[in-house]
Amino acid sequence: MEPNAHPNRSGRLIRVLFWGGVIVSAKVFLSILYQYRWYFPPDFDASPFLAGRRFSFAGLYRWAFYLHVFAGPVALILGTFLLFSGGKPRWQRIHRKVGKTQCALIGLMVVPSGLVMSLQAYAGPIAQLGFVVQSILTGVTILVAVSFARAGNLVAHRRWANRCYLLLWSPLLLRVVAGLMIVSNLESEWTYRLNAWLSWLVPLAVYEWVLMSSKADMRSRPAAPRFLFARTKIPTQAENRSPA
Repeated sequence: MEPNAHPNRSGRLIRVLFWGGVIVSAKVFLSILYQYRWYFPPDFDASPFLAGRRFSFAGLYRWAFYLHVFAGPVALILGTFLLFSGGKPRWQRIHRKVGKTQCALIGLMVVPSGLVMSLQAYAGPIAQLGFVVQSILTGVTILVAVSFARAGNLVAHRRWANRCYLLLWSPLLLRVVAGLMIVSNLESEWTYRLNAWLSWLVPLAVYEWVLMSSKADMRSRPAAPRFLFARTKIPTQAENRSPA
């Protein structure tokens, strides 16, 4: 067996898993958008999400709901663009503009509306707390990412931006797991409570594990670091100090 055969197989497996995840995420994202036909006007009989909310769907919650269903998908789309445009010189200017828009969108719309909706989440206080923590962390990660970008620390900026993206993406995983629970007849309040936490804790934990593994690999074998969501070279000292 050739010495490079195993790394090549591992690389192919990673690419297959990555693009498989992209395809599943896109399918779930489109299915969420397809359900919007039940939101304008709200159909409490046809919509699985609105079922049982006929009397609570009013006042502040109603405004938060419509704000969230608008801002959430837009933030995920903008985040996907930022994820793939980061580190590419030709996209640098528009990357910064979109990044500023993303920060305002998350801080002024996604996080506040998410907090309001979290307080009426299904399955009680445990699930509600999970969504509250997720919303707060989404706001914190985008602010930290922006602060590192302004300081010129692009490596730290990308890492915190990746964390924010995973938090924005986690509702897609929540939908996938919830669907699996329904199909396997395991749906219950407790599985929903676990899903409210694990849907964003697991992706973050995997990302942190990848970061730690990369650092350990760099210490044992000097090599150019590879970011999880972007192919980019190591920033030079001048590049790392470039303005955000």
